[in-house]
Amino acid sequence: MTLPTVSKADPTPRYIQAERILSAAIHDGRLPAGCKLPSTQVISTMIDVSLITAHKALERLVSSGLLRREVGRGTFVCDDVAEAVAAQGQISIGLAIDAHVNLDDYYHAAIIDGLRKAARADSRPVEFFIMDLDAMNRVRVEEASGVICIHPRAEMRDEVARLARAVPLVVLGGTMSEERITCIDCDNLEGSRLAIRHLCGLGHKRIAVLSGPTNLSNAHDRAEGAREELQAQGIKRNNNTFLVSTDSVSLDEGAKGKLIKSLKGKNRVTAVFAGGFYLAMNVLQVIRSLKLRVPEDVSLIGFDDPVSAPLLDPPLTTVRQPLQTMAERGFLAISEILEKGNRKELSVDLPTELVIRGSTGPVN
Repeated sequence: MTLPTVSKADPTPRYIQAERILSAAIHDGRLPAGCKLPSTQVISTMIDVSLITAHKALERLVSSGLLRREVGRGTFVCDDVAEAVAAQGQISIGLAIDAHVNLDDYYHAAIIDGLRKAARADSRPVEFFIMDLDAMNRVRVEEASGVICIHPRAEMRDEVARLARAVPLVVLGGTMSEERITCIDCDNLEGSRLAIRHLCGLGHKRIAVLSGPTNLSNAHDRAEGAREELQAQGIKRNNNTFLVSTDSVSLDEGAKGKLIKSLKGKNRVTAVFAGGFYLAMNVLQVIRSLKLRVPEDVSLIGFDDPVSAPLLDPPLTTVRQPLQTMAERGFLAISEILEKGNRKELSVDLPTELVIRGSTGPVN
């Protein structure tokens, strides 16, 4: 029998990864009911973890009723493993999302896919259901084992905090530092700093920054990170080149008009940092409508790195977020709260990465 090994690149604790690997083997019949497991030493070698980590994973499976230990004989898969799984009960997790969000867009689709993958590795059956973020005050708490609130707007903070007092809750893709709520996001501040630093390193001094709605904490943080880095680079802020779109996907007419103005004239901007992939696509369309070239006339950086980003002409320089990892960490966090009743304050900012491609170049 072969088993997958733990991923050293995955921030999920290795004993949790080991537990999931063994649990999956039990569920799919590679470790059938009644079979004797190899020794802890052998298991640790098979899945590439320490002896202590393997032991901790096995102890958790014993506690959950999937394994049993017999003194002097070893560790066995329980004969009634199917009943043990059923006895664990189904977890129902509400995904609280803005009603106007397109769940098929890259950001939300990647998060939901990451949650589904994490749930499939759990030893318990997991059900997700969509909750309208605007209607959380009408949600019956008993319908959900826990809630994952995705990308909440600033005006919803009081409602999110209220719900967190009634049911286990984790925020994904947002920060609520003033509340004792577990929040997991990517480091939007540093991602923007990396983008602006790259443009300045190429000689750009006239840089437009396009943000999504700043009542979303990640859009606010991306704009703030850009401001901070421009200041650190000695570039004065120009309100005419700090643009905010009222939509994260479509560029509204007001922001579009200001962008067009900033791209014209003797002192036009030579680079644009767009705080979102779809915003970057809108900027690219505007640049081309003005008969300007990327990157010869205008360098362009986006945020997020879907599979289409390197296929553009030119391939898009962008800030990559580990969205699936963020989702997996969110699922692990809500699972631990459900299991241990642990509601301690926790804020996690996962590192972002600047991916340099052909849409940025030296200033001309």
